[in-house]
Amino acid sequence: MTSLLFDLYGVLMRTQSEEAKQRIERAVLGEASIWPDYWALRPAYDAGLVSDQNYWHQLRLRAGLGDFDLYEAVAADEESWLHADTRVVDEVLSLIGSGWRAGVLANIPAGLAERVREKYSWLEEFNAVTFSSDIGLVKPDEKAFHVALDAMGAKAADTIFFDDHPDNVEAAEKLGMRGVLFRDVSQIHAVLEGVKAR
Repeated sequence: MTSLLFDLYGVLMRTQSEEAKQRIERAVLGEASIWPDYWALRPAYDAGLVSDQNYWHQLRLRAGLGDFDLYEAVAADEESWLHADTRVVDEVLSLIGSGWRAGVLANIPAGLAERVREKYSWLEEFNAVTFSSDIGLVKPDEKAFHVALDAMGAKAADTIFFDDHPDNVEAAEKLGMRGVLFRDVSQIHAVLEGVKAR
């Protein structure tokens, strides 16, 4: 194995906290019942196929919400996804520094992607960063993996993929990658034990 491919959320960055979710609920004047619609509409949003306005308008209609401030909803949502897991990031940057080829493949809407790039300069250390909204494809679509591998200059058979969603790990394995269902930074050491960067 010569290359490492990482998901962003649930691996390099943290998923939404309960406090952050509650802020979103307040912003849209809704309740916990919004979340099934929030996630059902997310793939097209992550792929860059719908705008912020269209995504939140669709959510309002599907969830039966009243009018709410679009800008507050977008701000609350983006803020909920802006927190790096420094332990994991530091570990991965150390691996890159020791010679590993590494990339990112993440499902993320365009506005949030821009903010993440602005906030976290460590993304520039990766050989390639592939965001769904840039390519119009979301995991677990195999085409998204092909784009990420091509951007890294890597082959599937030589790549280890870390993601916190089983369906994404399964898709990567079908393409010939070694998939790791990520839960903790300690897994990285365990997986790479005996495997050398080349």
